[in-house]
Order: sequence, then C-alpha cells, then structure tokens
Amino acid sequence: MHNNESQLDKFLVFNIADYLFALPMSDVLKVVNLSSANSKSLPTMGLVQIGKYMIKILDLHQYLGEDNFLYSSDHPSFLLVAHNSQRELYGILVDEPPDIVELSKETIRFLPRSSNYRKPIIEMVSHVAVLSEEEVVKTIFLLDLKRIAEPV
Repeated sequence: MHNNESQLDKFLVFNIADYLFALPMSDVLKVVNLSSANSKSLPTMGLVQIGKYMIKILDLHQYLGEDNFLYSSDHPSFLLVAHNSQRELYGILVDEPPDIVELSKETIRFLPRSSNYRKPIIEMVSHVAVLSEEEVVKTIFLLDLKRIAEPV
C-alpha cells in the first residue's frame, strides 16, 4: 500500500499589519515573551540581548510602511528568534503568540523577486501558501530572512 498523503512541513505563523507570515519551524530557535518595558525600547534600539547573543530586530511593521504602529504596553509582545542560512540571528516582534501550522508542498507557490514590482511585502517573502478552510481562504506569506536582511 502506498502512502498518498502529501508531505507536510511545520511553520510558525504570525500576524503583522493584517498579513499572515510564516517561518519554517527549522529556522525558529525560540519564541520569547517580552516584558512591556523591554518591548517598548526594542524598536528604537534595533537590537536585543538574550543571554550571550545580540539579536538584530527586524521591524516588519516599519518595513510594511506601518510607521504609525504603536507598540502597546497594555499586553506583552513576543519575539520570534530565527536564523538565516548563514546562522545569523534575527528577532521579529509580534503582538500575539504564533501558531504552528502544517503546510503541504502543494499549497506553497514560489514568488519571483522582481525589480519592477516594488511592493514591500513582495520584497520580503519568497513563497506564498493559500489555505481554504470551510469557505475561509487564508494567504500566508513565507518570509525569506535573506531577502529582508539584504535588500536589493
């Protein structure tokens, strides 16, 4: 008997500026719950130290042009600590804990990087996955840390 199930990969999915983004679980080292005091100073510093590691903060809100976004001190933020292929550490601030989602290879499509199309979201993602669940369609953009860290 053959197993016809498609191969599933696990991703950490999080919401930023009304977009759903994902990182492969293999790229995420940890999710840190930050205190309000830390999370307020993080965007201005651009760096955070966790243990012996200095981690560069990727402010995706600012990258998407959400300059008026205010980091709320009413609830703690979370920091996703991930690494790129060169093992450089990056932190992504999110307001809510991320979800673990399994995506099949069939739902993931490659997004070519085009110099003609200058939308910030296209500049920072490499693939997109479209999920349909009970008449609700979700589009999840797979972040490419190399694209964000080294813009064209």
